[in-house]
Amino acid sequence: MLPAPPERVFAAWTDASWLARWMSPVGHARVDADPRPGGRLHVVMVGDGREIEHIGEFVEVKAPHRLSFTWSSPSTGSEPSLVTVDLVAVDGGTELTLRHERLPDGAAASHRGGWGSMLERLARLLAPQEEAITDGTR
Repeated sequence: MLPAPPERVFAAWTDASWLARWMSPVGHARVDADPRPGGRLHVVMVGDGREIEHIGEFVEVKAPHRLSFTWSSPSTGSEPSLVTVDLVAVDGGTELTLRHERLPDGAAASHRGGWGSMLERLARLLAPQEEAITDGTR
């Protein structure tokens, strides 16, 4: 569950400046994204003194409800894996379902942890901020 409407969540998945803020379990990312079928996705996760490069291609881009892209990195094997994100509007926000398929044997657990950390970062980024109190009455 994410505390924002699907349109805002979809933007966070397709805008490079948004992706750079959350698409790394720690630190930040450098991102180049062309969110259209056949468009390139390039993510370099930067944190804990290392950089991990991920490359992919957008396969399906159906704003604001579905996004899929290939995902290749040193830990996804010799063939590209496939990430699919489905977004459904619910009361109070968006239900997000993420499937990461075509991973090599033994890679699912580490990817589950990585995606979990990144989705927690995304949820914090999307959370409504309290209004600034400027008039001194509260």
